[in-house]
Amino acid sequence: MTLEGLVELLQTSESTVRRDLDELESERKLHRVHGGAELHHSLREELTNKQKSIKNVHHKSLIANYASSLINDGDVVFIDAGTTTELLVDLLFQDNLTIVTNSIHHAAKLVERNFRTIIIGGFVKNSTDASIGKVAIEQISQLNFDKAFLGMNGADERFLTTPDIEEAVIKKTIIDNAQKSYVLMDASKIGQISFAKVDRIENVSILTTKSDGALLQKIKEKTEVIEV
Repeated sequence: MTLEGLVELLQTSESTVRRDLDELESERKLHRVHGGAELHHSLREELTNKQKSIKNVHHKSLIANYASSLINDGDVVFIDAGTTTELLVDLLFQDNLTIVTNSIHHAAKLVERNFRTIIIGGFVKNSTDASIGKVAIEQISQLNFDKAFLGMNGADERFLTTPDIEEAVIKKTIIDNAQKSYVLMDASKIGQISFAKVDRIENVSILTTKSDGALLQKIKEKTEVIEV
């Protein structure tokens, strides 16, 4: 529902609707997005990359563009599987990069563009194109990264979350082995909670789009949030 639609439907002021939405969000009845609110999804719900690729494309592009500006010549970078991180792959221009990824799709694009590319092995999950499992964890654990850029299904004021337990372990291992980790997620995912906890919110920086939600303000108290 949009803020404007709720004001008209309830015949009340915008400030009252905003307060009510913030209260409902604090009770985990919904989550706030820019200009309105959405219902929570199922803890185990996970869209395929194809389904994700057509959602919030403009916002994802803004986030990816900002993320590309954080990478310096000569960096060793991990780029996680995902649709927003795929947009980041398309925007890379720096010299002498070493890029590690757990996505076959990302790796193919990087090789085509003549970047020094290391692909993580393991079992490939079809819906997200991510390498997961013991082999992937062991390989990531043996490497260090200047920066890591990760996709994520949801975040609240305490934890980053994703529907798949094995992917959660992969993402946590990436964060543990990076000097700086950035989670790329549009504002619709702020307040979403999925089945498996990845890591505490304070262990990453979050790149997102602007949101009216009170929850984002709480997250800002714990970690760096960059709104683009």
